[in-house]
Amino acid sequence: MVRTVRLSRAKGISLAPALMMSLCLSISLPIGACGNQTLGAGAQPPKADAGTTGPGATMPPGGMGKNGGMGMGTAAGSDAGVVTCTPGVANIALTSCGYPYTSSNPLTSVVFNENDVLRAIVPAGALPMASVRVFYNDEHALTLGVRSVAVKTASGTTTTDYPVSSLTSDPGSVTNAQTGANELAGNQSGFDQSQRPMWPVLFVTDVTSDPTSRSGDWQMGGKPYSPSAVFGSWKAAVRTVDTTVSPATVSIAPDADPAKNNWSLGTGSDPVATGLANEGFGAEVRWDVLLTPGHSYRFQAMVHDGDQNKVGGDSGEACLVYCTGGACAVGETAYLTSEGKATCVPTGGGGCPAGTTDYLVSEGAVCVPTPTGGTCPSGYQIDPTSEGSRCI
Repeated sequence: MVRTVRLSRAKGISLAPALMMSLCLSISLPIGACGNQTLGAGAQPPKADAGTTGPGATMPPGGMGKNGGMGMGTAAGSDAGVVTCTPGVANIALTSCGYPYTSSNPLTSVVFNENDVLRAIVPAGALPMASVRVFYNDEHALTLGVRSVAVKTASGTTTTDYPVSSLTSDPGSVTNAQTGANELAGNQSGFDQSQRPMWPVLFVTDVTSDPTSRSGDWQMGGKPYSPSAVFGSWKAAVRTVDTTVSPATVSIAPDADPAKNNWSLGTGSDPVATGLANEGFGAEVRWDVLLTPGHSYRFQAMVHDGDQNKVGGDSGEACLVYCTGGACAVGETAYLTSEGKATCVPTGGGGCPAGTTDYLVSEGAVCVPTPTGGTCPSGYQIDPTSEGSRCI
């Protein structure tokens, strides 16, 4: 047997201008892309009538209610997972994800048989920072990732180890968690038998122009984002790929459970809504996402439970839509300053207003402020150039 060890890279989420969407894992802004392999492809889902939006209160995803869970109640959105945002109105809408359904893309038919472990999804925050918080509870601890991949061939077995954040206390908490094997293709991927990431992930779709779009969903080849923070209890798993048979088979063996923590989630966790069912192992998974002003987004959260005893893997999904309100006015462009401030600035390239100057970003030219008395407005930094200073 051959054993190697691989280290993972730090990762993060930003949907703001000039910052790439990538497979990243940190609470800070990303410094570049670290993975561009898609998970699948296929037609968009069927069109559906738009659902009404709701206030964004704590509510489990559709299809929940296991063993006394809260159930869906009268949550917002249509059964097809479509929410239409009203221009100028900021809102958060809970919705079904709209799967499974049959199409030319086999991923749309994959069944999520453990939606009930996602006891609640709590949207929070506002521009420029949104937060998606998922509360997990089951008879086994949350799977945080694949710590080891064993590939069996005719000549033997090669094992590759990956770091997964350990549970140093119970309950525990971790930011920028290490989530094991994060490769998005091949034998060393961290996928279950249905090609879903084994670590907790968030998929993001910009629905500003098309409320029916699901282009960022897992089923459509979207990019997975790892959590900003995890609280409660968790464990890792081992992935075995047997290439001596055709087609190759994949099996997942989760580690032993830690001690039960129930709904005690540890330092820094958010309050648990009353009435959520408790089967012994609770966790909160949190994603903090920097949004672009004037854009609206669909978020799809996905987790795996801690026994993995069902065909195709044991996974749950939940979806919501952030309606961020009115877009930038005509003649303005969304811009993210060097200090992380999301704002609307005059569009450049055709003459900038007094007190501003042209600045070229990935979306085109914008007009940024010029320093006054050697200082910039709050949220900007001075950028000296050969043609004079500007605030970026």
